Amino acid sequence: MLLAMPPKELRVFAPGDGAAPPELAGRGAEQAVLSRCLADLTSGNAPPHNVVLIGPSGNGKTVLLHWLKSACAKGERLIDVLTLTPHAIADLATLRDALVPRRGIVKLSRRKVGVASGSGRRELVRELAARCRRRPLAVLLDEAHTLDPEVGSVLLNASQQMRTKAPFLLVLAGTPGLRTQLNTMDASFWGRLGEGLLGIGRLSHAAAREALVKPLMAHGVRIDVDALDVVVEHSQRYPYFVQLWGDALWKEHLATGSARLTAATVAAVRPVVTAQVADYYQGRYEELEAGGLVPAAVATARLFQDEVDATASNQEIDSALASAGFDDAADRFAARDGLSRLSYVWCPPGQQPPVIWRAGIPSLTTYVLEHAPASAVPATQR
Repeated sequence: MLLAMPPKELRVFAPGDGAAPPELAGRGAEQAVLSRCLADLTSGNAPPHNVVLIGPSGNGKTVLLHWLKSACAKGERLIDVLTLTPHAIADLATLRDALVPRRGIVKLSRRKVGVASGSGRRELVRELAARCRRRPLAVLLDEAHTLDPEVGSVLLNASQQMRTKAPFLLVLAGTPGLRTQLNTMDASFWGRLGEGLLGIGRLSHAAAREALVKPLMAHGVRIDVDALDVVVEHSQRYPYFVQLWGDALWKEHLATGSARLTAATVAAVRPVVTAQVADYYQGRYEELEAGGLVPAAVATARLFQDEVDATASNQEIDSALASAGFDDAADRFAARDGLSRLSYVWCPPGQQPPVIWRAGIPSLTTYVLEHAPASAVPATQR
């Protein structure tokens, strides 16, 4: 006797690590830059620059890489896509195998590959150019802030040399710590990317609303304006939280059958979302603990907690850290860099002086202040 399978629940929203949302809202400018690069590749040319996506975790950098991968499969001239992580190219030998795989040939030993030598690098570029002339290649490297500096130096310099040889595009995505990581590599030209250096931060108010409304409307569900405003405010326009809210509201719709989501609906699911956000923040707090950065996080928290779009200058962050006992300038720089690497604070690229910093998620600063031990709170802030 065959048992009937229960109907599969339709998932509309996608809260997860890099999962593609139903509506890629608020990323039109970034998609336009990437589309221009693809147009160059399909015409048989290398784009004038590579692309670096920098921003706090949970803002959709991986989603943009997935979108780009799909876009490469469209059009008359297909583009090869190589999706990598630093783990997959942990050394120079695996980097070369990834870029110019030797199918059917016994792999050379690392000693014979010689990628690090001048002649080895020239050989890598020559073979990579030959591959790209057969079909354009886009290399997408996620989590690039953990890339080994030696491997990164070879990859970046090879991409630079490819600029006049064959249609090749390198796209790096990483947390704000990627900027520091790139500076450790012998490839100073990475900072001259122009429009190719993209900051991926929280959504605008309009984009956050769009990310919720459009997927719901596509399934005949509408949300009242006052309810939508509450959701957007609570999410702080952080894409991951927007997806958490959307998923909770969608499940409530499935449970009740109501095609209208009201303030009462939002109130009913709010405890679920709040608990998920708290779990997420606990993980982020433990990262700060593991890095010995809780005192620095507490010291800078009050600069950002009062308003969603609060900013702070280098001097303000420096003063806050000094008040917390970071007396040496090098220690203050290391603390700020550590907070940036963990996406607690970040400095969006493309700014005109003075340079300003933002909180990765403003409400995380409030969580830190509420959970930090008294010993981590500077005497001036108690």
